[in-house]
Amino acid sequence: MTALRDAIDYTTLGWVKPELDETLRQARIEIEDFAADPTDTSRMRFCAGYLHQVQGTLRMVELYAPAMVAEEMERLAQALQEGAVADRDSACAMLMRGVVLLPDYLERLQSGHKDIPIVLLPLLNDLRAARGEPGLSESVLFAPDLQRPLPGGLAQAAVANDPVPVRNARAQPLLADLRAAMGPWPESGSADARALSSALEALLGHVQAEPARRMLWVGASVATALADGAIEATPALRQAFASVERESRRLFEDDGFGVPRAESALEPTRQLLYHAAHATADHPALRALNETFELQQELPSASEISHAQGSMSGRNRALLDTVSAAVKEDLLRVKDALDLHLRTAETDLSRLAPQVEALARVADTLGMLGLGIARGVVDQQRAAMAEIVEGRRPADEGALLDVAGALLYVDATLDDQVARLGAGDQDAPGQGDLAASEADKVLDVLAREAIANFGDARQAFVAFIETGWDHGELAEVPRLLREVTGALQMLDLPQPAAYLTGVCRYIEDELIASRRVPNGRQLDTFADALASLEYYLEALRERRFNRDEILDVSRQSLESLGYWPLPAEREAGETASGEDVPPPVVSDADIERTVTALIDRGTGDAGLRTDADAAASGR
Repeated sequence: MTALRDAIDYTTLGWVKPELDETLRQARIEIEDFAADPTDTSRMRFCAGYLHQVQGTLRMVELYAPAMVAEEMERLAQALQEGAVADRDSACAMLMRGVVLLPDYLERLQSGHKDIPIVLLPLLNDLRAARGEPGLSESVLFAPDLQRPLPGGLAQAAVANDPVPVRNARAQPLLADLRAAMGPWPESGSADARALSSALEALLGHVQAEPARRMLWVGASVATALADGAIEATPALRQAFASVERESRRLFEDDGFGVPRAESALEPTRQLLYHAAHATADHPALRALNETFELQQELPSASEISHAQGSMSGRNRALLDTVSAAVKEDLLRVKDALDLHLRTAETDLSRLAPQVEALARVADTLGMLGLGIARGVVDQQRAAMAEIVEGRRPADEGALLDVAGALLYVDATLDDQVARLGAGDQDAPGQGDLAASEADKVLDVLAREAIANFGDARQAFVAFIETGWDHGELAEVPRLLREVTGALQMLDLPQPAAYLTGVCRYIEDELIASRRVPNGRQLDTFADALASLEYYLEALRERRFNRDEILDVSRQSLESLGYWPLPAEREAGETASGEDVPPPVVSDADIERTVTALIDRGTGDAGLRTDADAAASGR
């Protein structure tokens, strides 16, 4: 029956949820406008009106804890309107927090999760504190089903046909006994629990109304457990019994009705059941209460509380979609600015300065959402853009296209990542799984871009040979390879990154700075080093096994070239040996073999690939 009731509640919530979301959105707009112009108090009047609608709707669907939050928000909005709040900015921040977190909680309920009001208590008390009101205890949010029928063995009212004055007169001695039992229970003492239990059980036989009978039976059961030491006599429990005693006297006032208001009897009952639910002792009276009201189902487990608290993070899907749209809009503006800069051959780099700030903003937003890897990609491109704007890096087409390509990756994968963040299901992948999935996508993108850079470097080296050793053809190769080195470091692959640094140093020191011409053996060795690293990246992207053994060719080639281990960096203008060396004589056969191998490497048919495969197989 409970499951069916919950299913009905969730269905009803689904009907009103769109209206609630829209109303809370309107309230958020009013809060933002009031924060911008605190003199316009009409904003808070409208906000309070919207929150009153939310409260009424939540009470209609019997979601009392969220309704209490909406009520406290409404009172805070009214206090802001009247200027009765000491710290206006803090109060506005609390209201904004409420309109963000309340949809989180409702979205969690709509997805079928258990209602756990206790997680709303911190928000509830923070809202009260903003008005200077004291906090509430956990018992306020304890909401068992008080409509459940009482056990069938309870005695029925023995004086059902007596006139009301007669019935009330007969109950007076019992009320005196109840008052006497409560008398010795000041704040620091304890009650006569046996007498308290007997008086409540006796009164039960004089009452017909179901809410009152429920209150008296629960009170008698808790008093019996108290007498046997199964429940601790706390001040809060005394207050609950004081409420029972007060409502019992009201039951038998000579008013011609003898029926208390329903809510008057329900509140003491709920308070007593809260103490019974949290009692750890095994007692027959407590077991009866637990079975009748299913109290243990009202107490969430530690894992349920943890999951509910995790959902109260401001990451409801509607908000995430809004944030995602804003991030995508920023990325689109940056990409449009880069495209315009390339198409118009703009030379004023200061026009790109706003894009650096935009990327910093996007990186911060992704960080707040917990998308660490996407944030790292954007932050890396922000740093690259900053170098371009400051003139520390050439603003060539390749550099700007690299930035645009990385931003395109973030844009393309953002929807999937936001969808996973907003899936508040326990069966959804954990954060570790999400990070692994995100890392796989980043690996694929970076490996693909790195391989493209290798292709450009290979073509430049072919042009270097075919133009008769024109060293100008190698000018862009160090930059291309350094970008690949950065990608390998981002992927936490220090060994291949170090080998690639060796290749880059050989090109810069021997070929560009010293303007050397390699002999036939050096051509083959350098081509092997370059090809093995490219093949390693392909194996990495395709998740092949034993790919680290491919690097043996790189290490051996660098050792032959004298660039492994890495030598000390040279001073500017220093040559390899300190004197001019005439270019070696390289046979046409050597040149043709190297050029053919480098070109074939681009189509995957080179003998170098066979060498790398052999290294991987342990030849």
